[in-house]
Amino acid sequence: MFYDEIVYLFLALILWGAWPREAGPPLLLTLTGFLLKDSIWVVLVRHWLANARDALTFTLRQQALLKWALFFFFLDVALLKLPARLTGDLWAIFLYGHYLVLAWYLAGRYEKRGHLGDLPPGRYLLSQVRFFLPAIIPWILASAGLGIIRKIVPQAPEYLLWLVVLGCLGVFFPYLAVKLWPTRPLPASSLRTLIEDYLRGQGIKLGEILLWLPFEGRLLTAGVLGVIPPFRYLLLSPGLLATLDEEETLAVVAHEAGHIKHRHLWWLFFFLLAFLGLLYWILEPAWLLFLSLFPYPELFISPDFRLRVWPEIALAFLLGSLVILYFRYFLGYFLRNFERQADLYALESLGSARGIITALEKIATLSGLRKAPSWHHYSLAERIAFLHAAGQNPSLAQRHHTTLARKKWIFVLIFLILIGGATLGDHDFLKKRALRNVLRGLEHRAQGKPEILRALGDYLLSQGLEKEALMVYEKVLLMVPEDAWTLNNLAWLLLTARDPSLHQPSRALELAEKAAERESFPAILDTLAEAYFQNGRPREACSAALQALVLAEKKKAKNLDYYRRRRKTFCAHVETPL
Repeated sequence: MFYDEIVYLFLALILWGAWPREAGPPLLLTLTGFLLKDSIWVVLVRHWLANARDALTFTLRQQALLKWALFFFFLDVALLKLPARLTGDLWAIFLYGHYLVLAWYLAGRYEKRGHLGDLPPGRYLLSQVRFFLPAIIPWILASAGLGIIRKIVPQAPEYLLWLVVLGCLGVFFPYLAVKLWPTRPLPASSLRTLIEDYLRGQGIKLGEILLWLPFEGRLLTAGVLGVIPPFRYLLLSPGLLATLDEEETLAVVAHEAGHIKHRHLWWLFFFLLAFLGLLYWILEPAWLLFLSLFPYPELFISPDFRLRVWPEIALAFLLGSLVILYFRYFLGYFLRNFERQADLYALESLGSARGIITALEKIATLSGLRKAPSWHHYSLAERIAFLHAAGQNPSLAQRHHTTLARKKWIFVLIFLILIGGATLGDHDFLKKRALRNVLRGLEHRAQGKPEILRALGDYLLSQGLEKEALMVYEKVLLMVPEDAWTLNNLAWLLLTARDPSLHQPSRALELAEKAAERESFPAILDTLAEAYFQNGRPREACSAALQALVLAEKKKAKNLDYYRRRRKTFCAHVETPL
């Protein structure tokens, strides 16, 4: 129904959320640029739609505007830096949506499809907005729902929150959609009785059969929404009912019944949850693996030793690419074949494809879209040709059902393997590998700057990367052999390393004594006390600890308790403290 709009809205939200928050141009320049950009958008859309030759060209150009709207939204994000000024996903929905609103109004003026051509632009725009609302509302409700659940259960895992929210939306979204769209129950008639008898015979339960009234009922379409019978609705547009006879209408209903019988709506819901699961469990390990293997980590680091923003930008584009690949190509394959399977159900349940074929022929003729390509539907011409072939060769239908079922379960198996592998994998190992690689880039940038290298060593040590910290400290000592803090920090590493192969108390004592000769600080004297103690010289250890405590008290250090505990530890076995 509105798969394209959902995908591009998803892309806009990812772009907004993942783009680095950098300060943008001054406010006046931002406003000027925004208005200029909107003016260009209006001129471009008007020229693009006004010059469409026919209904097919117009439809393809209108679909292309979703991509152009995303590009203009990208300018808001990347050039005007609006995410740094405006907080929240609602701004992303508003900014992306306002391009669509402008385009829809102009589309109403230049509409080439005959059944929609004389609809006034204002009413055309209102119909488009109401038609699009069910694609927007779930994001707003999901955001609000997550916020509420986090307040109630603050420790709940993120994936569990999404499961709860999306589960609720999956059940109640159809009810919300039919309330947002203009609909009303299909009146009692021989046609309604015919439809109800057919559905009853197929064992299908619905909440209601509704007339679908967007665009004042002129659309030539039908649909089914909902996985739970009380919130499951069959939608039929008045324009479609006016076009088809009873046999053709029943065939369209049989097509929609095929979606229910083959559980296509359940599978679509699963594919959405699977995508979110892959993002949650797979994306981070994949990104860490990239960071750990990237051969030029110095490119992550700016000349002023800050992380560059380009990795964040790369991640935003990676997320966008994953959305396109998953929805347009992977999910698109299943959507197209779900539609084909639903067509086959009309053939199989009614015993003939005549009704569905003539219905599709009429829609193709009136809309002018016989060969219009679509990533989520085969073209009308392709659907008609396949139904003719399946009517003559029933084995085609069985082959389609078997192949589609096999591929669905292959995906389930791959999904479970990926999630299982990501869950059981060693995330800490990947994080350390990535950190080592990025810090290697920082080390490369810091050549010739011993104070930066020493800070790098301190950070590596704080992260438990002892061998890497040791190598950095050794490099700094080659550059500045008399630097007291480098001597002290290396001595502390050699005294406290968790890795037994790095434990060198005798060398640590030499380094600590040199550091204490050059600088008198509580931390340096504390390292010296530890070195004396580990080398079996308790009286000297006690003396150094006392000096560290006195100096800390003199300097009014904040961690006096630490130095008191250290003095007590080192002097406990010394009869006469020095």
